[in-house]
Amino acid sequence: MSGDDLVEAIFTAWRAGRIEEIVGLFTPDAVWHFSAATKPPAIGHAAIRDFLLRYSGMSRENRLRLLRQVRQGDTIFFEAVEDFTTVQGRDVKVPYAGCITLRDGLIADWRDYFDRGLIDGQIQGTAVLPDYAMPLLDDTFPVPAPSPLPRGRWTGRRHHPDGPGPLW
Repeated sequence: MSGDDLVEAIFTAWRAGRIEEIVGLFTPDAVWHFSAATKPPAIGHAAIRDFLLRYSGMSRENRLRLLRQVRQGDTIFFEAVEDFTTVQGRDVKVPYAGCITLRDGLIADWRDYFDRGLIDGQIQGTAVLPDYAMPLLDDTFPVPAPSPLPRGRWTGRRHHPDGPGPLW
């Protein structure tokens, strides 16, 4: 399987509940930061399997959707929508992004980025996705054509044409 097909294959397997198929797409020593900075990563097949089994047990229907992806070498960056119904019948929809690094055609590193408080709140029934974020759940919103980067210095947070200045 090519790296370009890998993310969609994982999402398809997840929606179908094929946990072992997903685990088989990771290297034996893979690291999955499934909640980036808020939880310790799952390391290795056993921990990844355990996480997937626990997480899948929270839902009765998974509709995880890939919106877009970009690949450079062995790195795939993707934008997606975590979309599922909990066993309690609550709908959860959260935009998220992920970054996968491949080694020998398998996932060696996976990092997920999303609003942990929002997803936990939706699971508990105490939060909803704000209206202004609803377009992030759809891949039909317009994407501007790429443009050359403006001249100036990059501060790591905001581009300032005349050098450092106040943040937004």
